[in-house]
Formats: sequence, structure tokens, C-alpha cells
Amino acid sequence: MREILFKAKRLDNGEWVEGFPFPSIPGEELNRMTVFEQYPGGTVVNTYNIYPSTLCQYIGLKDKNGVKIFEGDIIKHYIDCQINEYSIDTGKIFWHNPTQRYLRTSSTFKSDCRELSAKCEYEIIGNIHDKEE
Repeated sequence: MREILFKAKRLDNGEWVEGFPFPSIPGEELNRMTVFEQYPGGTVVNTYNIYPSTLCQYIGLKDKNGVKIFEGDIIKHYIDCQINEYSIDTGKIFWHNPTQRYLRTSSTFKSDCRELSAKCEYEIIGNIHDKEE
């Protein structure tokens, strides 16, 4: 069973937090996040105001460094290919509603969107909500 988890940017400092979103007013947009934070001696539950537009869901996979991959992440995909310029591809993770699954775009093959697989090697290199440095 896939772990259900979300991340979003906090309003007060712009840092990413992982947890569970909820609305301040029932029926409104999800603008707060409940976060379970580990401290010596236990767990503390905190609530943060978030930017609703940055809300991303965990897709159930981790990258080659053990980091959880979320919708909106930009990943490097290592492809087993004989042609060197095609051996590394980058793309953005998005939810494809018609097929009810997460896909990634392709920087190499512009019209190609692929399903992610636990058999492939990915590396997170950014997120669509982070500023370009």
C-alpha cells in the first residue's frame, strides 16, 4: 500500500514541510498543513499555513538517494541507451487524470510522457515551485 503524504511551502518562511493538508474553513482550499515532527523524546504535531498552489502529493517512489518523489518534482532519469545524449533525460512529475497515474515529461522526446517505475533510477534536481538559481 502506498504511503499518503503531501508537501507544500510554508507561508512564513517558504520552507517545504511534509504532512497532511486541510482547509481553515470547511469547503475552502487546502491552506494549512499538519506536520508530525520528531524531537528527542517524542513527536510534536505542528500546523503551518501553506501556499495552496505549492501542494504536491507523494507518488510512492524514492529517488536514487532515498528522497521521496512528489508531484511537481523535476527529476533526472537515467536511461539504459547506447546513444550518449539520450542516456540522461529530465522531466517534471505530474498527475495525468485521464489515466489516473503519475507521469513524467521528457526533455529528450518532447511529445513523450512516461509512467514512473520502481525499476528505473531517478534523481530529484528541483521542483516546479522553486525559483531558478
